[in-house]
Amino acid sequence: MRAPIAAPNLSEEIRAAVGVGDWRPVHVVARPGETLMSLFSRLGINDPEAYEFISTTPKTEPLWMPQTGQYVTTGVAPDGKLIYMRLFMEGPYERDNRTVEVMRVAGSFAVSVLPYNFATSETLVSGTVGKTLWDTAQTLGIPDSVLEQLEAVWDRADNPVRTMQPGDTLRLVYEKKFADGRFVRNGQLLAVQIIEDGHRVTTPQVHEAFWFSDGEHAGSFYALDGRSASQTFMRVPLDVKDISSEFAPLRRHPITGQLRSHNGTDMRAPSGSLIFAAADGSIERVAYEARGYGHYVTINHGLGRKTLYAHMRKVAKGIRPGMRVKKGQVIGFVGMTGLATGPHLHYELMIDGVQINPRTADLPDTENLSPYQLAQLRAQTAAIQEKFEVAAELEGKPSPGRMLAGQMKREAQADAEQEKAALESASAEDAQTSDEGKTAQSARNARSGGRSEGSARNVSIEQNGVRARAKHLEPADAREH
Repeated sequence: MRAPIAAPNLSEEIRAAVGVGDWRPVHVVARPGETLMSLFSRLGINDPEAYEFISTTPKTEPLWMPQTGQYVTTGVAPDGKLIYMRLFMEGPYERDNRTVEVMRVAGSFAVSVLPYNFATSETLVSGTVGKTLWDTAQTLGIPDSVLEQLEAVWDRADNPVRTMQPGDTLRLVYEKKFADGRFVRNGQLLAVQIIEDGHRVTTPQVHEAFWFSDGEHAGSFYALDGRSASQTFMRVPLDVKDISSEFAPLRRHPITGQLRSHNGTDMRAPSGSLIFAAADGSIERVAYEARGYGHYVTINHGLGRKTLYAHMRKVAKGIRPGMRVKKGQVIGFVGMTGLATGPHLHYELMIDGVQINPRTADLPDTENLSPYQLAQLRAQTAAIQEKFEVAAELEGKPSPGRMLAGQMKREAQADAEQEKAALESASAEDAQTSDEGKTAQSARNARSGGRSEGSARNVSIEQNGVRARAKHLEPADAREH
């Protein structure tokens, strides 16, 4: 735990520097619509000379109209004269934090702008979830600003905060900020842990998220394996990355010849290639359209986001409406069912019912921390994890660390089994297709009147060459899948 750094008592030094006797410290937080004049009024400052200096000096411009929530400390003499005024400005990163300070020095004023970081301490909150999130926050004393951050930790459909039930365990660690030895405000939410009630479910799940920022990029929440807590999407949900047809409002269909919308991206791939769920979600539809998508699947990812995968050779075993899928889980295999001229995946992304280009959509698609960043995250959160363990022990509850280790092992086994089943299904179908091909070839040989295998092969090669040349001479639009 980081203790707040107490500011030294500089009263005597300030008195000696400014040449005045007694003065009193006054601290305020800027309100909406605050101005320099309203600050002077609230702080009890009656000093026209100081007001004139601050309101006309460029370096003190942040004091003219302070932003809501900014912290201001002052020293005021008994007659209302300003001894000093200090404004704390917070930037997007710690390196951007500054103080603007005006000080009376021997009948004049001096201005300084200096880097500054608030002193911070970490506060742990742990307890049982009540009937509602608001009730829980009131019971556990969770500040409003921290509660707002908690609700935004998991930006995805399966948000553990929204699905918490009475009896579950909620643990938080958040910052408190101090300036000049005084509490200023509650700061960043650093960690969240939600554990399902063991009396309600047979195998309680542990959900954790930890705040991480490397100082160069905006911070976000991550699990201890480096995955983002926010929903992320695969722009190419295949193990092959060949894009054969761009997203376009209108395109001439290669089979029907009609000019119609093509609000998706076609990804050419060998038949049988794996198709992955682009993000976590639930299967909404598994269907077949002979004159359209062929075998296809739609997934609801929540937050108004859906994806569609069409022209599958087959849907993966076990994929059915209502089941939950994870990002990267195999949901089907590339084919050319429906209206298609060759094996490919037709992939669509819809937000609030509007189809958008999945390759250029403004959606998060990078979810993993680098190995170095992951090492940083684990080092920074080691003390917080220990706090969670101690809290569980004091509450007489199971170790979160051991519960999470078991949970991760079960998930890894389930993923491996699902992947194995999908690959076995694909292999079985490939073998069946191969057998059917051999049978068809034997029948063709029999009908040819005993033509030799070499002769048949030469004819096949010649026919393939003709098709290849014809395909080469086709217009580009007609070759699109």
